Amino acid sequence: MNRCWGVSPYILDQPYAPARLFGWQQVPGRIELSLPDVSSLWFFAGGYRSDVRLDWHNRNTGARGTVLDSVNVGYPGSGVARFDVDSGPGEVEVTVSAVNSIPLWSIPTTSCGGVVHVW
Repeated sequence: MNRCWGVSPYILDQPYAPARLFGWQQVPGRIELSLPDVSSLWFFAGGYRSDVRLDWHNRNTGARGTVLDSVNVGYPGSGVARFDVDSGPGEVEVTVSAVNSIPLWSIPTTSCGGVVHVW
């Protein structure tokens, strides 16, 4: 997928910039996706909240849906958003966006996406 970009709500921090989704399947027509590669230098302060949205569209069937997850971004590998996409088999377009927050404010990210093949 192409890279999402966003400023950490702590401003002086690593950017929110995931560039890949990991996927695995155990049953036909349904894929589990995870969004790694986000972390914060502010882990000692508890990190920040990331509300992540994944929109999907099955190109073959026309089916569409949205899956949401909220994670705490801190140590590398700790803020992994996970999505259970029940799209049916086919080429599935995915678009990811997030809103990253601390108690004082929230900052939205750009959208990013790609295509996954679901068997």
